[in-house]
Amino acid sequence: MGWRPLNGTRTARLAGLGTVAAATAAGVFLVLPLAVRAFVRAIVLTSTACVWFAGSLGAGVDLWTIVTTIGRSAAAALVSPQALAAIGGLLVIGALALYGLQRLLGSEKESSQ
Repeated sequence: MGWRPLNGTRTARLAGLGTVAAATAAGVFLVLPLAVRAFVRAIVLTSTACVWFAGSLGAGVDLWTIVTTIGRSAAAALVSPQALAAIGGLLVIGALALYGLQRLLGSEKESSQ
């Protein structure tokens, strides 16, 4: 069992695997606290909305007035700069993923012919 040098393909695979592992670890380290914070925020907003909804019904407000108010609030939240930036970022990531998938599938078609 002597020492043998690594060929280029194996080295590239190991380097790619190491890069993916490091990116995954960094992503989990950075995204997990944000996900927990978003989850807690969603719970707080849901409980606040339930209390608001129950109070509105108790005050005798019409159901369509409540639905209209909820719709306006949702639209205002989606038009905020943060939401538009997040949606734009997701669109760019989706477009890049679609382009990469098309390239990958296109290269498989060409190699099979």
